[in-house]
Parts: sequence; C-alpha cells; structure tokens
Amino acid sequence: MRPARRNGAALAALLATLLAALACGPRAAGGPVPARASGIDVAGYARLLQMADARRLDTALVRAALQSGVSAQRAEAALAIGQVHGVPLAGDLRALLADPDTAVAANAAYSLGLLRDTVAVSALEHALGAAPPVSTAAAWSLGQIGAPASGAISSALGEGTKPIATVGALLLAAAKLRPVPTVAVQRYFSSADADLRWKAVYAVARSPVSDAVTAVLPMVDDSSALVRAQVARALAYRAAGDSLAARTVPALLALARDPAPHVRIEALRSLSGYGDTARAAVLAALHDADANVRIVAAQSLAHVLDGPRNVWMNAWRADTALAYRSSVLASAMTHDVVLPAAEFDDPDSWVHRGDWRYRAAVADAGAAAPSMERMREVSLPATRDPDPRVREAGFAAMAPHADTADQHPWRRQYMYFGLTDWDPYVRALSIESLVHHATAAEVPRVISSWLRAEHDTVSDARIAAVHFFVSAWQRDSAAFSDSLVVALRALPVPADPLTRAATRDCSLFSAWRAAPPPPERPLAWYEARVRDLVVPALVGTLPHAVISTVRGPIEIELYAGDAPLTVFNFLTLAQSGAYDRIAWHRVVPDFVVQDGDPRGDGNGGPSYAIRDELNRRLYDRGAVGMALGGPDTGGSQYFITLSPQPHLDGGYTVFGHVTSGYAALDATVQGDSLVNIRPR
Repeated sequence: MRPARRNGAALAALLATLLAALACGPRAAGGPVPARASGIDVAGYARLLQMADARRLDTALVRAALQSGVSAQRAEAALAIGQVHGVPLAGDLRALLADPDTAVAANAAYSLGLLRDTVAVSALEHALGAAPPVSTAAAWSLGQIGAPASGAISSALGEGTKPIATVGALLLAAAKLRPVPTVAVQRYFSSADADLRWKAVYAVARSPVSDAVTAVLPMVDDSSALVRAQVARALAYRAAGDSLAARTVPALLALARDPAPHVRIEALRSLSGYGDTARAAVLAALHDADANVRIVAAQSLAHVLDGPRNVWMNAWRADTALAYRSSVLASAMTHDVVLPAAEFDDPDSWVHRGDWRYRAAVADAGAAAPSMERMREVSLPATRDPDPRVREAGFAAMAPHADTADQHPWRRQYMYFGLTDWDPYVRALSIESLVHHATAAEVPRVISSWLRAEHDTVSDARIAAVHFFVSAWQRDSAAFSDSLVVALRALPVPADPLTRAATRDCSLFSAWRAAPPPPERPLAWYEARVRDLVVPALVGTLPHAVISTVRGPIEIELYAGDAPLTVFNFLTLAQSGAYDRIAWHRVVPDFVVQDGDPRGDGNGGPSYAIRDELNRRLYDRGAVGMALGGPDTGGSQYFITLSPQPHLDGGYTVFGHVTSGYAALDATVQGDSLVNIRPR
C-alpha cells in the first residue's frame, strides 16, 4: 500500500492569488538571512535547482559545483545527479564515496541508489565501513539495487561489528531483497536495541517468510509497541499458513488486546486472514475505544463474518461514523448482503443523501459485490449521478480489470459512455480502464475524447489518452490505417511534460520529442528560493506551519534545505487558502493520513504538477511527504506517516516532520475536517 494521488483538479479561483505569491514567495520564519551567512554562491546553487527541476543534466555545471569550496554546494551537486538520473556522472559519484566531506559522500551514495548503479556495489559495500551518514546512505542504495547487492547486505549483517545506525539501515535494505536473508536478519531479533529489533522484524514482515514465524512468536511481549506491531504483521496467515496457525492465532488474539492502538490495528489485519477463527476478536474490536481500530475491524468483517442481514446490522449499529459504516457496507457486499443504506428503494438509503460522499460510498461498495448482477444493481446508477465525484466512483466500480476484461465485454463497452463525460477525471478513468486491451478500432473514440480534453485545466485525461494510444500501437499496430496514423501524428504537441513523457518513446509521437522543451522558470526565480528558504535552512532556521484540525493543532517543521521547491509550493498554497475548510480525504490506520484535495475524492489539486525532490530524509513516524500519481506529479496533496514506512524512502519527497500534535494526528479519521494551514 502506498500513498496515492490521482492527478489534480484545478483551483481556478486561486490562480491569480497563486501567481502573485509565486512572484514574491513566502519568507522563512525570522526574516531574510544574508547569503554570506551560509557561504554558498546563490546563483550557482540556484542553477543546480533549476537543472534538477528541468530534469536536464548539465555535466559542466555539476562538475563545477563539485569543485566548489562550499560543502552545501557540493552536496547539492551530488544529490542533483541522482535527481536528474544523470547516469553519465555515475563514475563521479562512485569517486565521491571517499570524499572527506560526509555530506557530499552521503549524497553521492544516495544518488547511486537513485540510479540503481550495479557497478557501484563493491564501492558501496566498502562505504559501509564509513561513519554514518555515509554508511547508512550506502546501505539504503544497496537495498535499492536489490539482487546484485544481496551478498554485500547479508555479509555486512553477519559481521556484527557495524554501528547501530548502519546495521539498522542494512536491515531495512534486507527487507527489499527477495528472498529476504532470514538467517542474517534473525540474529537481531534478540538485540538489546529496540530500534534494531523492529527493523529486523519489519524485514521479515514485508514479505511472507514462514521460516521466521517461529522465531518471531516469543516477541509478542516485547517492551516496544513498534516491535509488537511488526510482530503482528509477521504472523499473518500468508506467512504462517495452516501448519503454524495453532501457534500464531493465540499470539495475534493477545496482540488484538494490546494497549497500543497501532498494535491492535496490525493484529486485526493479520487475524482477518485466518477466517472464522478470528471472528470473535474482530466483532469485539467493533466496540474498541479507538475509532481507527473500529474501522479496521469493520474492514476485516469481509474475511471473518458470513451470516444473515441481522448479523451485519448489529455490526452496522456499533458506530455511526461514515468511515466506519462505509467499511461495514463494503464488507457486507462481499457476501452479497445489501444493507438498507445501499437499497435504492429504501427512503433512508444513502443513495438519496445530499452529501455526495454517501452516494459515492454506495458505488464503492458495489465494486466488492461477488456477482456482476449485484455490482450493476448497486454501482451502475452512480454513473448517472449529477456529481462527478459520484460518477467517478460508479465508473470505477464498473471498469473492467486487466485480468477480467475478456470475461465481461459489456463492461468495456460501458466505459465508452465515460469517454464523453464533461469531468476530466471520469474521462481519465474510463480511458485508463481500456488501456490494457487497447485496440486500433477504439482509437477514434479516444481521439474524440482527447479533443474534448484539450480544454481541460488538468492533464489527466490527456495523459490517459496517450497511454491508450501507445498501448494500442504496441498491441495492434498492424490494424492501424494510414489515415489513423496521420490523425494521431497530427495531434498538437502538448506543453505539459507529463503528457509528453507518457509517449514512452513510441514512434507515433516522435514529433513531440523533437519539439523544444517547455520554457523554464528564469534563474531569478530559483535565486529567490535559495535566498528565502535554502540560506536560512543552512544556518538552522526552518519554517514551520500549523495544521488546524477538528482534533487539534498539528505543527510541522519544513525541510526548506532538502526540498526547497516543495516547501515553497506548500507554503504558497497554504497562504493562498488552498487548504482552508477541506477534509482528510484518505486515512489508512497505522499508515498515513492524507490531505490537500479540494475536490475531496482523492483526485483534486492545483492545475500544475511539481517535480519530486528526493532526498535522504526518512519516512519515520510523523514524516510529511508529497502524494503522487507517478513520478513528478505532486501538487497540493500531502501525507503524514502514522508509523515508520521505510518502503517509501526515496520514492516520495519528504519535506517536513511533525513536531507536536501527535494525539490529534493519531485520532484523525477519514473525513475529519481540516480548518486551515498557516505558516509560522
């Protein structure tokens, strides 16, 4: 599971405000700091940011920056190589692993992981002997490289002489290997350091490792709640199977009563795989004091409860919250039990509610129905709803999946109606649902949808159309008539780089690649970001923001030095009021809370996308990251991790961290209101 973002909707009413803000920009807390205080060359540093933002490697610029006498400038140059995927400079990065400046060497090690440079395995293995942060960055990169680095990771874990921070990073690297080197990892189950224990259990919990189940069982009473939560994950049925169920189920039942809500959440998720055996524990959890535990229990009902409607109605009555009842509704639907909330003829049905979220929840539940007849009965009416968010949910339920597209051809044909919808997200979803079995015969329909999408303020439908064209060409090029090829090649070259990137070097769109790139922002714009954000950060002054919610305030510190353009975007949006009076549209208990969608269904955002600024910051508990729908698709949606999520490291931009307000964060339930976000 990962933080998802479906590309954003326009904030048209805010564009004028945003443009004005982009011109001047937010100031870091405490006012401007003279550039000389940091020692950096503002113009030179700005050129590196500009290069990374354009995803255009300038070898001369990078090498000149690496010759700078300023540590921050050199470190930024090493990081930029990885950010722009500068493979030609991989050799320079390997040489920098021995640099005496640990910030430079660590960024070089990290960038080699972004490049997945297999040639660097030996050099990175040697760098494990350096002090953190170089050794920890090297360990992370070995994990990114994967199988070619498995020997180096296993060998280093077997030494037992590395610093704790390095060993911890190696354990997380081992979690990415398939198979996980269980023998090398298990020795740390008994470590005196709780941080190493949870990382070791995390490594075997990320994939089914039956060999580790027996070794993990004694850790159900570990003093660390973080360890116990990982133990609960490691005891899932997919790892234990029937042969160990007699031992794992009692342990999970105990963990389902753990004092820590996060442990109970993970225990319930694992218990759901054991079916009837877990029924009593799941039903009891419907009355848990923690709202998110109740929601996870409601989601687990799909796997453990099979009974008449009155049994499901008892579960329904246990909580009145939308997030809870939506989960019960979907769980009941998997057993073909239609609760009154989903019955069109019931006057109290959710399909008659004025709040679109209830109608969309019914459509979502229909997607879980075990029969096509029931799914059509429940979800199809939503495709004609006046609210596009409900229609999108209806079309999502009706859409053919890649592995079932041939079983129900009518579902594919129904998507043709979605191609003409006025909402760009409905069109985008409908087109994407056709991509895996795209044919030349359908191309004219999608071209018509493309022409409609030319007037969209967001690029989602255009990108989806390009995905379709490329797939159809790869699958069915012999069926393309000359006139069809001419029509596709005549499509106007889009200015949006994400739409261009969707062509994936397809020969149909060679003219797009030959066209000049979109204009870059002027250097002066980047210089302003360096002066306002980077320079203060380098001397220890970081901006903060307060997220005011119905559960209480959450304060975050923003990493202006590590992700200045992302921080600038966030502060600009906050100052413009883009986050005022919206909701946490996505909450996955013990994973993330997600916000920043003015549309409210996970699709919304500004009418632009920002580049990723991947950096060495980690997704520990309370990390703030940009939500994405693919590389470089960030906008206004962000997420906060509720627990450590190492698998997100290096995949999503970390641009801040919670400094206070964890009680409010943990209490947040999907749909809770956010009042505003204000810089301070």
